[in-house]
Amino acid sequence: MSYVTSASNASLLAPDARLAQHARSGDTRGLALEAAKTLVGEAFVKPVLASLRDSGLAADAFKPGTAEKRFRPMFDAMLSDRVVESSHFALVERVADRFERSMGHTAKPEGAAR
Repeated sequence: MSYVTSASNASLLAPDARLAQHARSGDTRGLALEAAKTLVGEAFVKPVLASLRDSGLAADAFKPGTAEKRFRPMFDAMLSDRVVESSHFALVERVADRFERSMGHTAKPEGAAR
């Protein structure tokens, strides 16, 4: 029996699905933005969430159990994605600009020989 619903599973895979969609459509700006959001979330937001959670001074009765510790990374990933998506960090735009520039230098025209 699976306790993970399709809605929560879809939200876990949402960043990957958005990256794949932009890659399939050839939308370099969208692909760069999604990659930048993923990078900022993984490199900056998730570690901050983890450090905030690990620095808790909860009494023994309120400390996280085994299940909470096991699912914590999944929760942090979803929360990080939502924070980056809704906050409109300027860092995301700058990283996306750099990604897009690097894709422009390495991308070949469609009719070019391979």
